[in-house]
Parts: sequence; C-alpha cells; structure tokens
Amino acid sequence: MATFPTAEEINQVRQSPAADLETLQLLEQTQDFEAAFNQIYVDCYGTPQTFGDEPRSLWQIFLKRVQQEVCGENDSLRSLIQGAKKNPANATLVTGIITALVNLSGVPLPIDSAIATAIALYILHIGIDVFCEWSSSPSKSGS
Repeated sequence: MATFPTAEEINQVRQSPAADLETLQLLEQTQDFEAAFNQIYVDCYGTPQTFGDEPRSLWQIFLKRVQQEVCGENDSLRSLIQGAKKNPANATLVTGIITALVNLSGVPLPIDSAIATAIALYILHIGIDVFCEWSSSPSKSGS
C-alpha cells in the first residue's frame, strides 16, 4: 500500500460537500498526515503545550482517541467507512463520515471539518480494519 493516498482517493473525499478543500490542498502539498494535522491544529488552537523532554505526538494521541470512538461498540461510523471503501464514488457516504467525525464527543478537543477531512481521508486510505487493529496494538510507531 502506498504511504499516502492516491489522487483518486483524495478526489473521492473532495466530492463531499462536507470536505474542507484547504485541508485537502495542504495534504497534497505536504503528503504527510501528521504535518498537515499539526498545521491545522496550530491554525485552529495555537501551538500546543509540551510537557517533559519527549513531547508525545499530538497526531498519535488524537488518532488513539478517535480509534476508541470509531472502533468501539457503535458500528455506525465503521459501516459508513466500509460502505465508502466499497463505493468510492458515493459522496454522501464520505459526507456522513466527515459529519460523524465532527460530532464525536469522546475526543480531547472539538473536531472541525478540517480535522475531520484529514482523519476521514486517512482512515479511508488505510482501511477501517487496519486502522482499528493498528491503533489498538500496544506497540505502534508509524503515522
């Protein structure tokens, strides 16, 4: 699997009226989810505070919290993601994913459409099963 989404995957998300187009442009420029997430975070909330000598990756912490919400007992978002993978031309499913991510309540900060767009593309790229398995493993290290 390619480490970054293809133009086709990006265009799938771009078709959704809920997608944040500036985020997609930023992702295309950086081709790095963590760098784009950090930029979006700084733009929305300012520079995050760090504690200790080894600051933890805000992207990894955030993904872990999203994983707890997405991969838990509520299968509705998981079903939307699986449906979008099977039918990539369906912008309604992508819109549903972005909207559901914006409405998650168990994460440490509000998810706006920019952050939700990046997360939706990330999960659609790697797949929900890989996302849930990877993010729940005790010794993960990638982004």
